Amino acid sequence: MPPKKKPDKKSAYDTLPQPSCNEQLGALPNDLFHHYYHYQASAQYLWLAETCLTLGAHEDAIFAINKALFQDHFNAAALALKTEISQKNTRSPQAPIYHKHTLTDARFRELVGEPPSEATRLHDKGISAYSAGDFTAALAYFDTATAIEPDHSNSYFSRAKCFFALQRFERAEHDLRKAIRLSHMRHDHYHRSASAAHLTRGYSFLRQGQIDLAIADFSKALDLWHGSTAAFEARAQAYLQKGNETLANEDRRRAKIS
Repeated sequence: MPPKKKPDKKSAYDTLPQPSCNEQLGALPNDLFHHYYHYQASAQYLWLAETCLTLGAHEDAIFAINKALFQDHFNAAALALKTEISQKNTRSPQAPIYHKHTLTDARFRELVGEPPSEATRLHDKGISAYSAGDFTAALAYFDTATAIEPDHSNSYFSRAKCFFALQRFERAEHDLRKAIRLSHMRHDHYHRSASAAHLTRGYSFLRQGQIDLAIADFSKALDLWHGSTAAFEARAQAYLQKGNETLANEDRRRAKIS
């Protein structure tokens, strides 16, 4: 077993903004955190690219690094790794350093209005052990977290980091792919729940007779989830109140095929 080495830590991890927005007219609180879902996915694809490169899976590494950059175009670590991949440089495995994503669960879940779970508590204890270089203890926490909550993406991601540190790269790859699949599901859930929040506020504006504000929220709801039949129907109603029957009919048509 290789000697333990503490992973790089920076205060940029988990430096999350406070929800400071005008909920009556502007962004809703969960709008402030949408980009963190992209940062998390970018981090996971970055680690997958590094792991695939270590395993000699060059094409998989290229695919993963392009995905990392799609999620965050300014991921400097991914840009640097892409250059190395293209040059086919030979080097020892390196744990990626990318700090935009959140490292722990509890604070992020609190800010997006989700109660922390037992898996959250165990994951964050595991992160403390991982940050101290105690990968055995960290793995035990992550194992328990995934047993309790099999769709807890961050526990698979963090467990993959432990396996990477222990040079168990096949296990790291497996957990990274699992984390990525689950993260995409969580991101989709975010879009639907944020869409519903804008739809709810749009209905409130509509009842108040603030038609343009209602249309703006219904449109935002559809930007977040284009399959929202309710948002199409609500916007059609708002367009009718503005006297725009053409747009109302178009939204009714879209509602039928969404």
